[in-house]
Amino acid sequence: MAPNKAAAEEYPVDIVDLSDDFKSSKTLDLVLDEEHKVYRYWIHLKCMKWQIELRANSFECFAAYFKTPATWSAEVEFEIRAHVTNSVRSEKFTGRYTGSNHVYFRPLKLQDHMVREKLRSMRVEITVNVIKTMNFGMLYDYFDVLPEEENALLKVEDRLIRVNKRYLSMMSPFFKALFYGELGEDKEIYEMKEKFREIITFLRCIYPHRQPVTKKSLDYLLQLADRYQCQPIVDACEMFMCAHYHEYQKKTEKCFSYVEKYKMQRVLRIIVEYVAVTQSPAQFRLQSYYRDLSEKTQLAVLDYMAKNQSRRGKELERRRGVNSHRANIDPIDDQDPPNGRLLGIADPLRNADPRPPQPGYNVPRYGNFRPLVFGHH
Repeated sequence: MAPNKAAAEEYPVDIVDLSDDFKSSKTLDLVLDEEHKVYRYWIHLKCMKWQIELRANSFECFAAYFKTPATWSAEVEFEIRAHVTNSVRSEKFTGRYTGSNHVYFRPLKLQDHMVREKLRSMRVEITVNVIKTMNFGMLYDYFDVLPEEENALLKVEDRLIRVNKRYLSMMSPFFKALFYGELGEDKEIYEMKEKFREIITFLRCIYPHRQPVTKKSLDYLLQLADRYQCQPIVDACEMFMCAHYHEYQKKTEKCFSYVEKYKMQRVLRIIVEYVAVTQSPAQFRLQSYYRDLSEKTQLAVLDYMAKNQSRRGKELERRRGVNSHRANIDPIDDQDPPNGRLLGIADPLRNADPRPPQPGYNVPRYGNFRPLVFGHH
């Protein structure tokens, strides 16, 4: 990575307020100088993730959310205010996004102002305002109906996160006991010994905008969900694994550990189907993780293997019957009803006429056909 190229990170604030993710506008205060020539930050507006990239000669905004429908569209208004000496140069423009266009680019002339005024640094304020969105994003502020007196602060790695106590209490018995029960007192700041990146992702998955689960966040989200008794997060992780079953069904040992610890019945069905196809019962019993499984899981796998083997046996018998029936039908004699009197029949026993002969007719097995007529000599 180039030394002057900053990595994308969340815009730093003193207190991370999750209710601000539902807002439609936000202002970023940046300073361009020799050490900071490029800024890359991402913010949440209308519960959507937007990545802002600012240079002295260009501005770029990327709708960085994970899965948007093809009919998604948004209209975003930008205002850039550059503080040049004793004046402020302001510029407004509008970016339009659709399902096929997630990037908006705008050339700027901030570098020209810095050269003209002989400035070593320039303060730049960027206001991003989402005017309207269609078919994606949160349309209203969910926490307007909840009183501000219900807010509390979580202290994680010396950083503060403002959350709503009532909403977290509905999602988790742990938070209900922490805020209103015997685990904690009625105070403004609650300290948590977690990593900030993990706990902020965990909270955004709980909150109504439902930040999607990813491969990187799956493991620690399950650990936090188990620690804080949050079943909605376990369900979200399970649905993510089911949606990506072609990747996770091959990680048999890991998925069985998830099934045993978090009681994932949907994942169990997927893993059982994969194991039943790729292993025999004897091979399954020899696996290193077999003894770590509960008796219920072992019986579920072996029972499905038996049913699958019986089903495969019946399917093979059915196919053998179909194939043998097709092999016994000569393509020349594939008529209704089949008979052995057509030319070109090599095996009259195989192509014998199933109908009994009419009285008065002698049907020889070999040779030419000669009808016998009964009458006076």
